[in-house]
Amino acid sequence: MFEKLTIEKYNEVLSSKAPTPGGGSALATVGAIACSLVEMAINVTVAKLTSDNEYYDYLQSESKIVNRAKSALYRLSNDDAAAFEQIIAARKLPKMTEDEAKHREIALQKAYHNAALVPLDVMRVCSDLLTRSELRILPHLSKYVSSDCVIAIDLFKTIIRNSSHNVYANTTYITSPELKALLERQCEEILQQIKQ
Repeated sequence: MFEKLTIEKYNEVLSSKAPTPGGGSALATVGAIACSLVEMAINVTVAKLTSDNEYYDYLQSESKIVNRAKSALYRLSNDDAAAFEQIIAARKLPKMTEDEAKHREIALQKAYHNAALVPLDVMRVCSDLLTRSELRILPHLSKYVSSDCVIAIDLFKTIIRNSSHNVYANTTYITSPELKALLERQCEEILQQIKQ
């Protein structure tokens, strides 16, 4: 959905009074842009290598993995908006009777859980991209484009850090202590990777 829009149109929708897309969607979209930077750096490097170079096939393989991650981030950009719309829909459910209130609360809890899972997935994808870009790709890039990969690495770190705020924004409303603790522990484990 959002990936079909021009950058200008996406920004227009993002800046409108509509509640979606929001920050989570924007972070996933920036992650997709960071993937493109890594792919470009690989493509420029590979174009200067001969097919018998030891890193020729290796870098092309890495590029395919990054491209798949980019597609996942596009999906997550859409999923983030859909998750928030589920929360809005659940909030609008009637709560006049005890049964209505119970049904509404169940729907809300399900929506908050789903809305916490999306930024967690963004964090996981970007965490893998961060490690891959920093350790497996950057050392083999042409010096001419290595700075583009460094920029992408920094973007992945920023996306991970800021996506954690969206996880906590939703776990705040989760009433199950076990589920809340599980989601927050998973979030902290990913954050620890960028603090090391």
